[in-house]
Amino acid sequence: MAFTSAFRKRCAIIPAILLIAVTLACGGGGSHANAFLRGGGSWEKVNTPPGANQISFVDFSRDGHWFIADRNQGFYRSADQGASWTQVNSGIATTFGWTINANPFNGDLIASLFSPGGLNSSPVIFYRSANGGNTWSAIPFGHLSSATAWTGCAFPANGNIVCGGYWAPSPKTGGWISTNGGLSTTTVSTASTNSGSVYALALNPVTNDLWMGTEQNGIFRSTDNGLTWRAASPAATSVDPAHGIQDTNIYAITFDVHGNVLFGSQGGIWKSSNSGSGYRWTNVLSNPNTAAGEGLGRDANGVLYYGHKHDNHDATVVRCSTDDGRTWQACDSGLPPGLQVHRFVVNPSDGKLYAVIGNDLSLNGALYRTGSPVQ
Repeated sequence: MAFTSAFRKRCAIIPAILLIAVTLACGGGGSHANAFLRGGGSWEKVNTPPGANQISFVDFSRDGHWFIADRNQGFYRSADQGASWTQVNSGIATTFGWTINANPFNGDLIASLFSPGGLNSSPVIFYRSANGGNTWSAIPFGHLSSATAWTGCAFPANGNIVCGGYWAPSPKTGGWISTNGGLSTTTVSTASTNSGSVYALALNPVTNDLWMGTEQNGIFRSTDNGLTWRAASPAATSVDPAHGIQDTNIYAITFDVHGNVLFGSQGGIWKSSNSGSGYRWTNVLSNPNTAAGEGLGRDANGVLYYGHKHDNHDATVVRCSTDDGRTWQACDSGLPPGLQVHRFVVNPSDGKLYAVIGNDLSLNGALYRTGSPVQ
């Protein structure tokens, strides 16, 4: 009887050990992805300039400098990984900072303003700086009435600059290209005459083609470094496989490690597959409400991240996917609930993923980052 009792105890322990092992392998019983846990387990808030509480954008230059755009205070630079900040607004028309990109090929900065308080109430201007923001030159481009693309600009390897924004007067598309570093610009050409608002721009690092998200007309693709564009998805309709996909308001674009395209829209997240003559789109994360996807990104380990606009029915701030977008789970430990992600970007200096996270209703925005990158 003693032997039988001891044997039964051992048999009861073995399944428990196996259950613990499986639980640890799957992320520990929480709602956060295992890869995110291996990457540090939680988001942490990053030091930002005093008074800059409406941060809308962050980017990092090849020399290790950090740059921030704030909707009320303009633009800032940090030369010591965010420990201290210097305001760099000399020559800027207003302090309504919206985006600031560091060109990865030559180090130039391309920044933009938005128009708070209504359409055309303030100038929406693009600027270029070749000295880290010490001085700025306005980039000549027509007229946008509200803001520039949420993603800022895209930079193909041939040296072109491709930018855009909201509500250009007809017949312009809202997008422009510069082949000389921003000294002059040309309105981009598209196969559609009705793509007046550019909401997102991105360069595919695998295939080197460019992608443009629009307001009502789906997503466009360029294979000539931004000179011309063709529609790669149908114009926005209701969710109906027979007539199109719900791709209204494409604010965010990213790519998996294989170069497949993912974009966020009012329909959630759509992922591409090349059908030979075009692209087919699968809804890999549906949005049952109306809050469009606002941020998409990929970290240094290939994990995908997603955030949507404010939604009273969905308080999850960040979701992530470790299987190229097939499944998604909450990855927002350390973040206040109910906020929105304006931007995801990897800092090349430390390999960590950074996110501008705020409240679209109050305009408040702050900077967060993940823990140590996955090894």
